Amino acid sequence: MKHEAQFDSAFRVPSWSPPAEARDQLDEEIHRFVGAAAQASVEPDAALALKVTAGLGKTATALRVIARYGEMLLSRGHVLIYVPTLELAERALAEFRTLAPGLPSRVIRGREALRPDDRKHKMCERAELANAISGFVPSVTQALCRGHDPDGNFVHSPCASGCPYLQQKDIPGPHVVFLSHAYLTVDPPVDRDYPAALRVIDEKVWPTLTRTSHFSIDDFMRAPPNPLQQGLHEKLTRAKAAIVDGLERILPLHDHLRSSGFDTEQLQRLAEAEERSRSHLEIGPWQAAQTLAFCVETFDTRSFIASRQRQRIFERLSEKEEGHCVGLRLSDMKTEHGSQRVIQTSSLYDVDRDAPLLLLDADADADITERVAPGAKFITIQSPPMADIVQVSDLTLSNSWLLDSEEGAQRRAAVLTILKREVDKAAGGGTLVVATKSVLRMLHADVGNSLSGSDEEALRQPLLGAEPRWFGPRTQGVNDFERHASIVVIGRLQPAVSDIEASARAVFARDEVSITSHASGPLPPTKAHIIFSDGSVRQAGLRAHPDPRAQAILAQTRECGTLQSIARLRLLSPNRAKRVVVLSNLPLPDFPVTRLATLSALARDLEQEPDWQGFIRMEHALRATMGRPVRGTRLSAAGLAADLPRDFDTESGAKRFRRGRPTSHLVSLCQRVAAANGWSITPLLLRRSAGGKAVPAILLDAPVAPLTMANSLWPAFAPEFS
Repeated sequence: MKHEAQFDSAFRVPSWSPPAEARDQLDEEIHRFVGAAAQASVEPDAALALKVTAGLGKTATALRVIARYGEMLLSRGHVLIYVPTLELAERALAEFRTLAPGLPSRVIRGREALRPDDRKHKMCERAELANAISGFVPSVTQALCRGHDPDGNFVHSPCASGCPYLQQKDIPGPHVVFLSHAYLTVDPPVDRDYPAALRVIDEKVWPTLTRTSHFSIDDFMRAPPNPLQQGLHEKLTRAKAAIVDGLERILPLHDHLRSSGFDTEQLQRLAEAEERSRSHLEIGPWQAAQTLAFCVETFDTRSFIASRQRQRIFERLSEKEEGHCVGLRLSDMKTEHGSQRVIQTSSLYDVDRDAPLLLLDADADADITERVAPGAKFITIQSPPMADIVQVSDLTLSNSWLLDSEEGAQRRAAVLTILKREVDKAAGGGTLVVATKSVLRMLHADVGNSLSGSDEEALRQPLLGAEPRWFGPRTQGVNDFERHASIVVIGRLQPAVSDIEASARAVFARDEVSITSHASGPLPPTKAHIIFSDGSVRQAGLRAHPDPRAQAILAQTRECGTLQSIARLRLLSPNRAKRVVVLSNLPLPDFPVTRLATLSALARDLEQEPDWQGFIRMEHALRATMGRPVRGTRLSAAGLAADLPRDFDTESGAKRFRRGRPTSHLVSLCQRVAAANGWSITPLLLRRSAGGKAVPAILLDAPVAPLTMANSLWPAFAPEFS
């Protein structure tokens, strides 16, 4: 089917490469970069970002190339490979060891991770306590596990001996190390005598690096935990008042502070004074459990956190001389007693740039990548999917629409009808179904599945024979469904506007221009495009954030969440015929679809019907003739209104239906309706005795000779076979 190409001149259809060609380019780019890192022929802060279509094998290629250059890399230091989760790190390690069994490699597990040799116990016996004191002590290991007591003696806690978490710290020498993204914000337990030779970040990482917190005005205006040196207290009070004033008036905060008499050096001194004014939680492994618990319980965490946040704000405001401070704003936060005014702080952790950095991400955005890894070279390598892809054209299937208290059950019934049909079509080949968790819960309830047990266990149970999963980071990098025959994606993941803007303020915190806030109500409509597998393009509607940076963040969750789900089937070089059903009209960037259909058409298995709106209406109208001695209708506008008055209550309405549908089209349409319902159909022409143009008509399920039945139905006409 051809689709009319209606699109802006600025829009460009992606330049896709065949999978083999794309894989060769991917291999070449990674070889060039990793080889240069191994030979130290690039700058230590060099960075390469590759936006690679999921399924081209970016992770496998990177591991293979690192295995090839492994000895040279390890002679320079550690190779640190960051993936979204510990589970993916373990899988990547297993794959790497098959490629390079002789190279030292390992996975880093956090304190709360389960032990690999005993899945009932955590890596650290006191993981909960370690998490509770993190950030309040200079080193969790020295506070809980091992360190020097006040007399200078080196002391171990009882659980430190044989602790699998601590044993990771004691493994000497450089390794190829696999870690979760979480370790980008903390120091991993590796041998510190060796630097990093190469860092690889696989999959989307900016959500892990963003930090957003809310800080009450009351806490901001509090005095430091301990007195400041003479002369600073008054400056601190004035600086805080100027900051609140600037935030209230939405002024360019850097300019406002300079005009209020605070230069960069003074702000840095205030940040340093805040840091010196607070004391860490003082505990050690030599203390008895009761003493340690008392110290933790009585420590003034609120005062400590407030001081640390004030320090960060002063550090932020000392970073430049003028302009807006994008990551700071005032907002209202709901409380038990109403709401309170708070300072929202948003920032992005800096990724270490002490070694060449390779970023691999199917969803990579050039602007976001520039903030995560400034100066990174950005290369796109794309291939089109090979699958039969049908997408809903008329509805978003949002959570609120599917979970509506009055209409939701009926709407979900249509979704379940489609899902069951897709499972049947897959014929045992496997069907993946992806939705939000709240929608999956209701679908399970609709079919009578028990929701007992843990939430994830309940949601993962088969749904009409399909395997359910939900949108989110756990779908990234997973190859468990690459042999499945089909996927049904229901709705889309739509974050709250406030969350989108908070993330945008964090990612773009160092920008000169502040993020534009969307006041209220639905996001404004804008133009988008749907690309078809035949090369044509159709303009489509999309609700987008008015600030392009916030829209980039929204697309990373909403559009890319759907694309990541679909990518689980590995559509670039499929092992079998694949089918994708997208139950949302969300335009998917750079993703060609085979055809569009309405939800009703899909529920009725009419996606191939060229005129599904006409089909559904004519079917409904012709069904109304069941039970009559003679079933049929004239196909002129006047005839439709006279013979099918329930569905065509006026002649003008019938004329609107006929507009663009010539007689031959209507006859063919009625024949398809009859075939779908198992009705016999006879096309006729009706002529008036006075002459004139013949009127087209059809008869359904004529019990005797059609012309005789037509005479009884339309006695004023002389019928004949058309």
